[in-house]
Amino acid sequence: MITADDNGTLEKFHLGLSADGQSCLMIFLDEERRTIRYTADFAQFSAFIASLNRAAAEIARRRSAFGEEEESVPSGAMNVTFAEFQLSHDDDYIEGALIGESGEIVGIRMHPDVACQITRAMLMTAPAASSC
Repeated sequence: MITADDNGTLEKFHLGLSADGQSCLMIFLDEERRTIRYTADFAQFSAFIASLNRAAAEIARRRSAFGEEEESVPSGAMNVTFAEFQLSHDDDYIEGALIGESGEIVGIRMHPDVACQITRAMLMTAPAASSC
């Protein structure tokens, strides 16, 4: 276990999804092979990602405050232009694909509960539509 007094450097990060799609396992490994393992549900994982995004925004803010040039770092995200999903013929999973504006394709397979959680999260972050 890494303590607050250790100044270890993150060497590797592994992320795995449970077979039922209800949780994920995160493993952090430092240069001395010490590990932290953490199992998170959807809400905990979403909070972790939000925390990373806030930290990245703060780093960018501080860099610009000190007059440093902003580096263009690929985010790994893609602009989705088309998506199609259907219920699997073999089990209760939802299968489909996301297609990006450059033609990249990402296959998706998820448990229906995960699809509901993703849909809910997207609806909660979308701006409210004006009433007619």
